[in-house]
Amino acid sequence: MKLRQWEAIPRAIRLAVPYRIAGRTFDSAGMIFVTLLDEDGVTGHGSCTPVPPLTGDDPATALGALRERLLPALAAGDISDPVSAIARAEEASPSERSALAALDIALHDLHAKRLGLPLVQMLGGSRRRLMTSVTVGIDRPEAMVRQAVAHVARGFRILKVKIGEDTAVDLDRLRRIRSAVGPSIAIRVDANEGYSLDDAARCCRELADLDIELFEQPVAAGSPASLALLSSTCPIPVVADESVKVASDLPPLVAARAAGGANIKLMKCGGLAEARRLDSLLHQAGWSALVGCMDESRASIAAAAHFAAAADSVRWIDLDGHLDLSEDPFTDGVELKDGELLLSDAPGLGVVRMAWPG
Repeated sequence: MKLRQWEAIPRAIRLAVPYRIAGRTFDSAGMIFVTLLDEDGVTGHGSCTPVPPLTGDDPATALGALRERLLPALAAGDISDPVSAIARAEEASPSERSALAALDIALHDLHAKRLGLPLVQMLGGSRRRLMTSVTVGIDRPEAMVRQAVAHVARGFRILKVKIGEDTAVDLDRLRRIRSAVGPSIAIRVDANEGYSLDDAARCCRELADLDIELFEQPVAAGSPASLALLSSTCPIPVVADESVKVASDLPPLVAARAAGGANIKLMKCGGLAEARRLDSLLHQAGWSALVGCMDESRASIAAAAHFAAAADSVRWIDLDGHLDLSEDPFTDGVELKDGELLLSDAPGLGVVRMAWPG
């Protein structure tokens, strides 16, 4: 089976509401949308959101990699097996992980459509419902409380609260949020590498008292020994994010007992094929996976949701990145209801590409 046509289109998407994490503010997302058309007229859609510190590419380098190397390499050979076809493309441009993810997602969408199956079923899964968290960005304590209460009012039962700039202020924010939303709402925290080891250790003790579900990437990714020391003493699960991008990053952390789980993001690992390798390694190690995202279109969020619904190691879901966008060329794929993502039963990702917005 061969490709007949393809395209990669860049677009800057403004966020409906800017938000802040430790050390960075986001108000827009540079995305690339990929469409594949095979010789029988079946299409596959994918997208990516390059974020240089995590994905190894920016919008310009990702677009160049897709147009000049990845798509030509894919089109040059047989695409009957998506995993081997993606491996061939990766050899042509291994460093641009988000670009590879967009191609991988589109190819998996195409193959599942050819089979007439939802992608989750093609991957061997059967779940159709995933309870997701929703993010509360760093802001003034009262503003964060308002965010949290508003999310709960919309039906969310899991909050992911961004911290990592000042432990005393962060803990005050979390106490206020816990008091406002009550004990039945799950709260996770993500420091995005913002703390020193000492600050993270002090924070751990308080987080347990606040019934926090997990502590994501408390310290710098370049400090596996610090992550291991913290994980050995922290009373709640420590989850690596920036420390684990691709499958080869995981074995040294497992050997060091540096965490109890890892965040799998399609954008940083390079798509579904690599995500499934990570899932297998996590399952073998007895670690749990959190399936996360950046600011992404429905196409890549749907892909992550289908992967999560079929994976063995997945314990936590954080797939809210499409909710922040002021525009999205895709509809359908996933539906949000009372904090749950409901997967489409349509073949492939189930997304529908509309006319380009704006």
